[in-house]
Amino acid sequence: MNYPFFAFMARLKYISRWGLMRNSISENDAEHTLQTVMIAHALAVIGRDIFHKDLDPERAALLALYHDASEVFTGDMPTPVKYFTSDLREQYQKIEDQAREKLLRTLPERLRPSYKPYVVDMEKDPLWPLAKAADTMSAYLKCMEEIRDGNSEFKEAFKSTEEKLKALHMEEVDWFMKHFASSFMETLDELNRNIR
Repeated sequence: MNYPFFAFMARLKYISRWGLMRNSISENDAEHTLQTVMIAHALAVIGRDIFHKDLDPERAALLALYHDASEVFTGDMPTPVKYFTSDLREQYQKIEDQAREKLLRTLPERLRPSYKPYVVDMEKDPLWPLAKAADTMSAYLKCMEEIRDGNSEFKEAFKSTEEKLKALHMEEVDWFMKHFASSFMETLDELNRNIR
């Protein structure tokens, strides 16, 4: 039997993000996922190496890798729509849960237990808050890039994601913002000048 799990995952590149907004540079779920994985890994490394916490960066990265996997069935629901009413959010959560279960069934039965913690049960993992913070950080950095490129469409999204990140009160997130985020406002020449 042929199993389509990885063929579905490959379709993340066809799912556009920020559907209600004008983008100067379009972004798809695959691009967003890659950045989220890198940030989740970095947040766990920061937590481990800077703040001496017992964190597993590779596990955090894997949680982030599949954080939007259900969207291969649902597409990317814009945040204002997803949170339009509490009832809509509840219904969408049920749809996401069903999509995750459906995606898990696209794997051979013997592999499912190894993928279930990342595809279906990720929110139960103690490292999930880092992966979720990385997801928000990726959105924040996208807003920064859009503003840098003169797109005022992203000003409100930038403010709201910044407030959301600050409200997390996570020292890993604060450290990342202090040491990495501002470089996203720089041009390539400026980035190169800062290399010592």
